[in-house]
Amino acid sequence: MKKFILPLLALIALSVFPSCSEKFNVAAPYKNITVIYGLLDRADTAHYVRVQKAFLDDNKSALTMAKTADSSFFNNINVRIKRISIHDTNVFDTIHLSRVDLNTEGYPKQSGAFFDAPNYAYKFTNDLDPNYIYRIIVNNSATGEVDSADAPVIDDKNKSVFQLFIIDDTTANAPTMEFTSTQPNSKVNFSGLYTAPSDFYFEGRNSPVAITQAVLRFNWSDSNISTGVKTKKYYDFDLGYGEVSGTSNISYINFAVKDLDIYNAINVGLGKPADNFTVRLMDRCQLSVYLGTAAFSTYINVQALQGTGLTGNEIQPTFTNIKGKNVLGLYTSKAMRSGPVTMSSKSIAALQVSSLVSQCRIVGTVYH
Repeated sequence: MKKFILPLLALIALSVFPSCSEKFNVAAPYKNITVIYGLLDRADTAHYVRVQKAFLDDNKSALTMAKTADSSFFNNINVRIKRISIHDTNVFDTIHLSRVDLNTEGYPKQSGAFFDAPNYAYKFTNDLDPNYIYRIIVNNSATGEVDSADAPVIDDKNKSVFQLFIIDDTTANAPTMEFTSTQPNSKVNFSGLYTAPSDFYFEGRNSPVAITQAVLRFNWSDSNISTGVKTKKYYDFDLGYGEVSGTSNISYINFAVKDLDIYNAINVGLGKPADNFTVRLMDRCQLSVYLGTAAFSTYINVQALQGTGLTGNEIQPTFTNIKGKNVLGLYTSKAMRSGPVTMSSKSIAALQVSSLVSQCRIVGTVYH
């Protein structure tokens, strides 16, 4: 899984439970296993948490059960969030989540072996406040079981808190992305920082940020020199995981990308034009940097160590941060900032003459 900061839909698409604990035997007789997934993002206007059952029954086919909504959703649960102050750990207030159908919310479920409707999740629309911990509590009135998990908030609304220097610098001498050398040690650095509240403390950490990843989108136009028609296109280059370091409540973020890797990505992404009349005009790039919590970092590391597919050593990854008797899943937060990045004029000139991207037929830019 390359793009680690997944939206809720991507988590839902990973079958029914893409993460599980070692609390139960997958071949045990049927019992209610609660699965909880939620990735809170302050930039969102609505927040969704998925709560459903796992398909575990010794006497029935999981594929058969997957087609029955009653096998997947609870009719007797109460879902609420308690906001706990990071300053004094007191409960400030309680938010009650309402059950909604994601199909009508604009997030239709992918078709397949699993039922398509209803597609329930639990929703709230409050603005997330980084000065609080958001504790979800799921109460099953039929079983009496209570499950819970805590999530800190990463602030991606306040640019002074989550800074990306190449994006946020709007001065006349704002930095550009320059990659004119293919020497092994020649790199482009994308740096930034995240500043948590001064008294932030959660599970032994002074910052909610523990992992970061970035995607650089190359934008260009296919320009037909015969007809004059220009067609906009793009290619996403995954920069992988960056460094997160720092002291106290400040997390420093840095991605070091080799110039040669950028050339190779452009060569692969743009490829050869479909005909001899098409040339390429580069546009500004779009840099997107994602931040995740320690819980998400552990989730990703477990997946990486465990492997997936036929060679994986387990049916599902063995990680959950949900507390309770028969429950598993992931409930935490994420953040993302994105903005345009201009390639330097020297870089554009180098692309026009480089043998590494000659098949792409880059002749200039769409801007001046």
